[in-house]
Amino acid sequence: MNANNKKNKGNRALRFYNQVLGLDRLHYGLWEHDDEFSIEGVKKAQERYEKYLLNLIPSDVKTILDVGCGTGIMAENLKRSGYTVEGLSPDIFQKELSTYLFHLCCFQDFMPKIRYDCIIMSESSQYIPLPHLFDVAKKSIKTDGYLIVSDYFLLDHASGPLSKSGHTLKKFLNVAGQYGFKINHDEDITDRVTKTLDVAMHFVEKYVIQSIDIATEKIKENRPHLFYFICWLFRKKINRIKEDIKLLDSHEFKRIKRYKLMLFQLREEDDYHKDSPFTALLPRERFT
Repeated sequence: MNANNKKNKGNRALRFYNQVLGLDRLHYGLWEHDDEFSIEGVKKAQERYEKYLLNLIPSDVKTILDVGCGTGIMAENLKRSGYTVEGLSPDIFQKELSTYLFHLCCFQDFMPKIRYDCIIMSESSQYIPLPHLFDVAKKSIKTDGYLIVSDYFLLDHASGPLSKSGHTLKKFLNVAGQYGFKINHDEDITDRVTKTLDVAMHFVEKYVIQSIDIATEKIKENRPHLFYFICWLFRKKINRIKEDIKLLDSHEFKRIKRYKLMLFQLREEDDYHKDSPFTALLPRERFT
């Protein structure tokens, strides 16, 4: 798939979530036990997630770069709260939605003109290759500035379809340490985000799969040979759909992944190596 096709695919997904499902936000959400098991429940959980994330921003932060800014709702809320905000994404549709300074590029290709007090990566770090993520972040953040990462990460034993996305947690933390990022806050919110997968699975099973079954039922009864020919003809797409549905399995997600909310602070190298919990684990050479 070339770069243009990848962008178009991203545009379609974003438009589907935003214009069909009516979701203003694209992340998982932070659930409470009594939240409604519905799209409205997802919206409420997403709003709570965003507030929870923004409450993590240290009080001395004034300038923020929102990496992978989605529909721009979080950036708008940051602006209303008095922050100077810029957004970054390789998705042209996200640029069309933005009302703030926007950088249309991949983060690994970003060349900052200023240094920010804080960079926020809400479910965008998984798309940025290591070690480029921390290399560019270090060039973009002021000394003693912050990097907030909220995303899912793979455990060492991860396998299966769900293991194809996300950084390995141990490697992510190791590279962070090598670039001088110290963890100030580390929280596992896996159990509070995965209900979003359950809602999505319910939606697919109730509306998508049942609709397909109903639509093909008459063909299967009246023209069985045609039905099986169609199944054979589209077997690759059917298998791909089945694999995609597996990605909504919350039990499998919990088995091989952890959803982490982490606040890093960029330290001077000498200060960092004095008190970092990673110091003893790190090789002395840098990534190139």
